[in-house]
Amino acid sequence: MNITSAGIGSGLDLESIITAFVTAESVPTEVRLQNKEDRITSELSGLGTFKSALSSFQSVVDKLKTVDDFNEQVINVGNDDISITTNGFASNGAFEISVIQLAEATRIQTPDFASASTTVAAGTLTFGAGSDSFDVAIDATDDLSTIRDKINAQTDNFGVTASLVNSDSGTYLSYTSNTTGTANELSVTTADSALDNLATNATTTRNAKDAIIEIDGAGNTVTSSSNEFKNTIEDVTIVANKVSTSGAATLNISQNTEIATDLVNEFVAAYNTLSDSLDVLSSPKFGKLAFDSDLRSMKGQLNDILTNSVTSMAGGNVQSLIDIGVGFNKLGKLEISTVGIGTLDSGVETLNKRVTNDLDELGQLFASSDGIVSQLTSLIDNYNDSDGALTKRQTDLSDDLSSISDEYDNLETRLRDYEDTLRKRFSFLDSTVAGYNATASFLTSALKSSSDD
Repeated sequence: MNITSAGIGSGLDLESIITAFVTAESVPTEVRLQNKEDRITSELSGLGTFKSALSSFQSVVDKLKTVDDFNEQVINVGNDDISITTNGFASNGAFEISVIQLAEATRIQTPDFASASTTVAAGTLTFGAGSDSFDVAIDATDDLSTIRDKINAQTDNFGVTASLVNSDSGTYLSYTSNTTGTANELSVTTADSALDNLATNATTTRNAKDAIIEIDGAGNTVTSSSNEFKNTIEDVTIVANKVSTSGAATLNISQNTEIATDLVNEFVAAYNTLSDSLDVLSSPKFGKLAFDSDLRSMKGQLNDILTNSVTSMAGGNVQSLIDIGVGFNKLGKLEISTVGIGTLDSGVETLNKRVTNDLDELGQLFASSDGIVSQLTSLIDNYNDSDGALTKRQTDLSDDLSSISDEYDNLETRLRDYEDTLRKRFSFLDSTVAGYNATASFLTSALKSSSDD
């Protein structure tokens, strides 16, 4: 505001009067702006808490997004003759497994040549194994090194590696297949007799073999073209590592059922924490988002997802949360009840039965494409994503908060102009009253002098 000394001439307290007028002009706007700033700041704080609560809930929801998350199989193998993996749903059991024979691939060795730089002749070599084959064209100028490189570089080579070996007796080509199994015995042929030493006259030094394992005693043999045995035991993959020399390997498969129960309990606790946060935010008296439409909508949509059936689960034993023992109590919180009603199982008993008998369905309830996790994730993204409703609101409110500073600047400018106007008006009053005061002083002095005479 401008600084002057209004009222010096008249003796009137014009500075106080001007200050009172300016204050009266500024207070309503300042109160409005302060209230607006407080409201926006409080709402922004509430939205931040809202988004944080949703993110925390989402972090727990993400732990249930695949069926495998609900199951952990405990696998014990007696020795390292075999390796075991499962799809997570293999039946519990114990098995004795012996590796009788490992799968092998063919190796073929040509007769000796003078050196790696030896040339042979022009023609075509044909490599075959099972239903696969490929041809390699040999030029008359190709030495053994070039022939090796051509074989290895052939685009339709199905897995044959050619190598040069320099032995005491000479240099030979070795062809090694990576395709195991008796049905995949490697052959090298040619229609060009000049290439016979690269094909027809070559010697098989290792024949292809199938892998053979024995399960639970003699007679229960299983053969595989590779060292991998899939679903020989349903949902189990067995890999033969070495031939058994110290007896059979004992395989034990069991389920860690606690992991599914723990996940469901963690989900229930996470939802209730979210619910508590939303209740505080929406409190009519103290909530930072009291009567907020987004918050009310979120509560309603969450309730729908957690009470409705999952469409893809229709006809199964598990279609909704209540089917695994999870429901809402009278306070609006999720719970797994410990007490049954009448002849009905308690929530805890129901969950235990589902974990034991319907674990896959329990996992699908959450993790299927239209399951609870998918629905919750989509819902939360609608609010929390970069273009979500809450994010957009935060952006708009932040812009509004920034504009308040401009409103304060505009108010300051307007008050300066108003004060200048007041000072101009009261300056005239000041000079007028000062004139009257001077005249009064003159007349008083004149009358006093006349009286003295």
